[in-house]
Amino acid sequence: MSDGSPVVLLETAVTTRGLPREGWSWQGRDVITDLEPDWNLQGPVNLELARSMSRCVRREGAIPATVAIMDGRWRIGLEPDELEQLAQDETAGKASITSIAAALHSGSSAGTTVSGALIAAGLMKRVTGRAPSVLATGGIGGVHFDWSRQPDVSADLKVMASTPVVVVSAGVKSIVDVVATREWLETLGIPVMGLGTTAFPCFIAGVDERAPGVLKVDSESEAADIARLHWETVDPSGGLLLGVPLPECSVLEASIVQEANDRAESSANEAGVDGPDRTPHLLSHMAEETDGRSLIANIQLLLANAKVASRLARSLPPQPS
Repeated sequence: MSDGSPVVLLETAVTTRGLPREGWSWQGRDVITDLEPDWNLQGPVNLELARSMSRCVRREGAIPATVAIMDGRWRIGLEPDELEQLAQDETAGKASITSIAAALHSGSSAGTTVSGALIAAGLMKRVTGRAPSVLATGGIGGVHFDWSRQPDVSADLKVMASTPVVVVSAGVKSIVDVVATREWLETLGIPVMGLGTTAFPCFIAGVDERAPGVLKVDSESEAADIARLHWETVDPSGGLLLGVPLPECSVLEASIVQEANDRAESSANEAGVDGPDRTPHLLSHMAEETDGRSLIANIQLLLANAKVASRLARSLPPQPS
């Protein structure tokens, strides 16, 4: 950070709670190795994905800053053995802005959510005088269905609104209320851009035309120019979202996603799963429902977002002190 190198923040909740800790057992083995030739199909999916994202960032000329809580300490930039330890730790949960202090206090380990990784940007700024300007993730959290009865809204949104970082994601996770989440982003004053699209990306389901549109940008450099102007003339402490839609050939049909999501929601409700455990439960259930198709799409968009974030980081210098 101190020499101004392009750095991309990577969250780790997907490693500890978002993906299976087992080798590939679904269809689509050839698709995975086509996406990432160095992927070890016998290795745990969560670890192989974390390794692949770091490789993608480096291949694009940036440096991965993988963020986690390990043994009650912040870790920003994991060594290979630390990443393997985190991925194999079945007791590791996930930590957001509301639970990081508890993890530090108890000496436990946890993967960071988007909000947790964004908090790390502030820590880096205090140490080095600079902070990363870009974070790569899969899909941000949002407003869960049935929010009017039970107001379950991800802390990601609030922290994004108050952290000067561009979050690169495939929009919002398909397991949340996409339209309501898009409205919350607007309410919080978070500019939303779409790479090559005016429609709001929604994870493995492509784009959602029902949601209010987003600002189309044709390149990472154009997104960087808009972010720079936002910080210089509008809100120096606010974040932005760059949505990267999944390629059409990998998108799951909306009806399949909706049916799988409905069954996953029912399963979570019947099991009484809420709070931090709800998203992992929903994602795991959807992978089983779609025979791994949702998992393949998830991996593809994560790798694509890492590449886009790296190009953006090269166009956008770290936040100065």
